[in-house]
Amino acid sequence: MAGKLYDEISGFVPYTQEEAAARNTLLSLIETHGDRMLDRDCEVGHITCSGFILSPDLAETLMAYHLIYGSVGWTGGHADGDADLSGVAMREASEETSVTQIHLLSRRILSIDILPVPPHEKHGKPVASHLHYNVTYGLIAPKNQKIADKPDENRNVMWLKTQDMKIYVTEPQMLPIYEKLVERMRAICEEKAEIPQKMLRPLLEWYPSHKRDLPWRRDRNPYHVWVSEIMLQQTRVEAVRGYYKRFLDALPDIAALAECPEDTLLKLWEGLGYYNRVRNMQKAARQIMEQHGGVFPQSYEEIRALAGIGDYTAGAISSICFSLPTPAVDGNVLRLMARLQEDFRNILSPQFKADVTAQLAQVYPQADPGMLTQALMEMGATVCVPNGAPHCEDCPLAAMCMARKMKSAALLPVREKKTTRRTEERTVFVLSCNGKIAIRKRPPNGLLASLWELPNTEGFLDVQEAVSFCENWGTKPQEFLKTVKRRHIFTHVTWEMQGVFIRCAAESPEFVWAQPQELAEIYSLPTAFRCVLGE
Repeated sequence: MAGKLYDEISGFVPYTQEEAAARNTLLSLIETHGDRMLDRDCEVGHITCSGFILSPDLAETLMAYHLIYGSVGWTGGHADGDADLSGVAMREASEETSVTQIHLLSRRILSIDILPVPPHEKHGKPVASHLHYNVTYGLIAPKNQKIADKPDENRNVMWLKTQDMKIYVTEPQMLPIYEKLVERMRAICEEKAEIPQKMLRPLLEWYPSHKRDLPWRRDRNPYHVWVSEIMLQQTRVEAVRGYYKRFLDALPDIAALAECPEDTLLKLWEGLGYYNRVRNMQKAARQIMEQHGGVFPQSYEEIRALAGIGDYTAGAISSICFSLPTPAVDGNVLRLMARLQEDFRNILSPQFKADVTAQLAQVYPQADPGMLTQALMEMGATVCVPNGAPHCEDCPLAAMCMARKMKSAALLPVREKKTTRRTEERTVFVLSCNGKIAIRKRPPNGLLASLWELPNTEGFLDVQEAVSFCENWGTKPQEFLKTVKRRHIFTHVTWEMQGVFIRCAAESPEFVWAQPQELAEIYSLPTAFRCVLGE
């Protein structure tokens, strides 16, 4: 893990001499202390990860009043052994503000700062002064979502206009850091915005000599393009070749499709699946015969109004067949743009598709826009591929690709299907014996696979039931100490936890019995269980 951590920090390109010194100091400490730098008990200080959150228009920032520092500030927290620093920044931002819709602006580290932390109390325990080697990432969160305080750490979570930060931030050393982060996030957004225009020339120069020889590209007959586009939905190109020829041999024009008996039509489609596609094609053919005199309509709006034709197919036919500057945005194009602009938003969201379409509409050429449509399709299908690593060495856009530069292409695109987060109730046991705490390994599969955990079971147990569990484990419970309530939120499940503290007389072989300091130094307890311990 230390190698991964070193690579992440060494990838930071300093903006100033001060930041270069901070990076080099941190790299030196990682060389000496390794992964211990991720542990809050490391004697020389430790790595923390902050997320500076801006609204999508970059005009406002989401901050909170932090009880420890007595000032409004950013979100962030301890890595606690996790070398996925950007992931830690995301997690902390969500936990401290309750926002659930949040994404990285880029995996680019925005700043590395060495920050002194004054003595303070946390959960009633004194914490000595120490250093935070803080790594910061830029985050974007829409404003139309619920925000809430994390009562034991902050209050007054709120959106502030970036120009008003100076009114609320009372730590003088932090305001310049926040201001430089805003400036850098804006610069990244400007870099992203320039890509659609910059990619046109190399893409259009690449396409003619790299395109595949596909039968539906040999003319610009709208009927032929339409048939191919419908067939290619949810179907591989090689599988479509034979069907395409057989279909056109049997139904050479719109009139033939409109008049075809359904049994014959479905037989021609047999094996392609998703039969509503061809049924809608016939409905559309009949629309063309009845409403357009058998002539394929030539405006985007009229094409889009045909049965079974969506935005993408209408854009493809309009641009390829009628030279209209109408983008055709499908999964291939969305994936390509997500990587070129290192966009970590959900590719399945309507907003993402709308934004990509709007960006392309601004740059679509008036002359032969169909070539751009097909070049984008070809890039997504053969170079910036959906399964496996993209073929960056063959890409004419590699020099401008932000994901390639940040080595994040494998993480993109992000696909987040809407899921309902379920809630589970759990009783978590804090069993102590001779000053040691009982822990055990989780199963090798599933949530928190193979990590250490406090013993736990589903449901909330009363005192007698909890004591009975301990007796069955052979721990010889002596004294019931207390219970605590905790909550931990995972991606797909929320744990509502009742922590049960029991002093025992026997170190049962059911568990590993660890000294408290060993929980930090040797055994890595996930945050879900640390919070039950009060950490």
